[in-house]
Amino acid sequence: MSIISPKDIKKNDFKKNFRGYDPNEVDAFLETVSLRYERLFEENSQLNEKVKSLASDVDVYKENESTLQKAIVKTQDMSEEIISNAKKRAENIIKEAELNSQKVMQEVEKDIMTKKQELEEMKLRNDKLVEDVKLFFLEKLNEMDEFIKNRNIYSMELANITPSNDDEELSKMKKVSISTAKTNFSD
Repeated sequence: MSIISPKDIKKNDFKKNFRGYDPNEVDAFLETVSLRYERLFEENSQLNEKVKSLASDVDVYKENESTLQKAIVKTQDMSEEIISNAKKRAENIIKEAELNSQKVMQEVEKDIMTKKQELEEMKLRNDKLVEDVKLFFLEKLNEMDEFIKNRNIYSMELANITPSNDDEELSKMKKVSISTAKTNFSD
């Protein structure tokens, strides 16, 4: 079946016979059919062009889809690799932090031990100093007691001698007394 163009419809002639159709009506009808067919033919041509264009676009989209699928797969692979590397780095950072914290703890414990030792030494020096001061004071108290025991307590009072003509001699006499620490010394 060949394609009939609108021109073919317009050019087509029918045989005329005596009892046939009115040629003007047939011509008018053919003209109308021809115009409608022409529009349909043009529309069909446009639609065919559009179908070719869309088919071309579909091919491009299919190609893009294939490229995108490949990119997605590659991206997934890369993301898995990045995640794996990030996990490894995180583990390394955690291990390093744990090692650093252990070192810090060891240093702190060492400092604490050093400070404890210094404190013990200071306590011992302080205790020795207190003991030395205590011994010094005890020694001095013992010396003081010895001094008081060995010391003779003198108390002398000079009696009043009957006054004589020598007022000078009388004025030379005075009361003298010497006492211990419990009383005041006086002359």
